[in-house]
Amino acid sequence: MSSASRFKMQIYSPIWGQKDLYQFIKTKDGWKFENYRCKGEVDRGGNPLFYKALTSESISYPDYLEGYISIAWENVDTLNKEQVQNIFDRLSQSISANENNFH
Repeated sequence: MSSASRFKMQIYSPIWGQKDLYQFIKTKDGWKFENYRCKGEVDRGGNPLFYKALTSESISYPDYLEGYISIAWENVDTLNKEQVQNIFDRLSQSISANENNFH
């Protein structure tokens, strides 16, 4: 798979009452990260910008999040795009479900 594939997370923001978009593109050493507030290089687990963005939106996240994002990074070249996106989708759903208290 092309390492230029863009992976998206849509995470519920309690501040705005809607889902915000977070995007990741694999690089040699980590990810290019982007959301409406910031963009830049992050490590394989999404540090530091992704977590700063979540914190700035008052979004709490599980301790395992960094590990799963690292796993996605490691598997970009062996899984197809849909399989990797599915990892991000599941993480998004887990964080959002925790945030909006609908589940």
